Amino acid sequence: MPSSSIFARRVGGIAASLTVLFAGHTAQAGGFNLREQSSYYQGTSYAGYATSGGAGLASMYWNPAAVNFTPGLSVEQNFSLVMPHASIDVYRATNAFGSNLGNLGVGNITKSGLLPSGYAAYGWDNMVMGLSLNSPYGLVTKANCNWAGAYYGCKSSIFDVNGQVSLAYKVNDWLVLGGSVNINYFHAHLDNAQILGVSAAGPTIGSAQVIGDSLGVGFGLGAVFTLAPGTTVGVGYRSAVKQSLDGDLNLLFMNNQFAQRSARADITLPDQISASFRSQLDEKWTVLGSLEWTNWSVLKQLEIMSEGKPASLLDLEWKDGWFFSAGVEYLWDANLALRAGVAYELTPVPDKTRSPRMPDTNRTWFSAGATYWFSPQFSADLGYSFILGEKSPIDQYQLAPGNMSRGNLIGEVNNGYVHIVSAGLRYRFDSSGLVQPELITK
Repeated sequence: MPSSSIFARRVGGIAASLTVLFAGHTAQAGGFNLREQSSYYQGTSYAGYATSGGAGLASMYWNPAAVNFTPGLSVEQNFSLVMPHASIDVYRATNAFGSNLGNLGVGNITKSGLLPSGYAAYGWDNMVMGLSLNSPYGLVTKANCNWAGAYYGCKSSIFDVNGQVSLAYKVNDWLVLGGSVNINYFHAHLDNAQILGVSAAGPTIGSAQVIGDSLGVGFGLGAVFTLAPGTTVGVGYRSAVKQSLDGDLNLLFMNNQFAQRSARADITLPDQISASFRSQLDEKWTVLGSLEWTNWSVLKQLEIMSEGKPASLLDLEWKDGWFFSAGVEYLWDANLALRAGVAYELTPVPDKTRSPRMPDTNRTWFSAGATYWFSPQFSADLGYSFILGEKSPIDQYQLAPGNMSRGNLIGEVNNGYVHIVSAGLRYRFDSSGLVQPELITK
């Protein structure tokens, strides 16, 4: 096992990682955010996710006040299989010395992944305590380092885990308030081509590799308003999480020589506001909607310092991200509920800074899902989404900030889409222990 000093240095590796880790995201949420926290709300394109009234527990992630005040213990476990696709076509690419790198692009720079999320809630009197464990950020990209854009990224991954403790208090019949504390863990790894030096014989080409870990703390606040019987509105806030990172930058030469340097960077993960409504029209039909704002504009630049000197600069100039969704739910009978939803998401990545590090584009969601109750205590959720991304340009020029050693890359992100299949199970205990369920008869 590494010593504490080695671990401290590795923590900062993620900072250097982020200069390339924005490559090849899976396109299921703006920036490098993962929205797959609920099988229940996957079926509505996450319409209604920040208010109470639904059967799922995952609402506490976006709004700590959005829980059902059911006495006793409730638990939920979800798994989402994310299957993305995004191609990068290269029209022109040169290295830092003007040499033509050809037109070899990437047929699919993304990679599929399985995302788990788990929740538990215990209610008594006018209080509910909630626990959650999920992955709010992440991406995986894989491309051979012989492609024309290798100086902008080859392989990278980021693994993220977020633990949350929340508490909700029912003030009266129309108001619930809540708060939460979040602990967020990052682990990152990347490889990319890099010019490591210049001699009379020409440039020395190798690769850079960084591996690192980081830990940050944030908080959440929320409220749910009952406007009428069956109609609720919820608003939730998740704070920004600041990371101050120290670690190592590893350089690998073609002759298998190895060099290690210290690295340091600061990054702020964005804060977020979610607002949702849920209204039951009659015994069968319910309509839902959500609006989400993410403060991605905090990511203007990411500067990597190595041994006290600037080593790399990533010019982002990101803008705020927006997400809009609407959905419906239909109660087929006492055992089965069906739902559907659509959404549109505005990418925070502007055209002028889009690159293989983050080929993010605007996207449209189409979703469907169902819940089946085996008993009053035990139920299963199933959700499916198809996300269609828009074609968008990649225009990275050598004279742009931070690109002097990367050269030029002109291309396009296209053929972007995502299939998401999500399944979850929920069980409710009463306050005295396990409830022996009685099957519902139609």
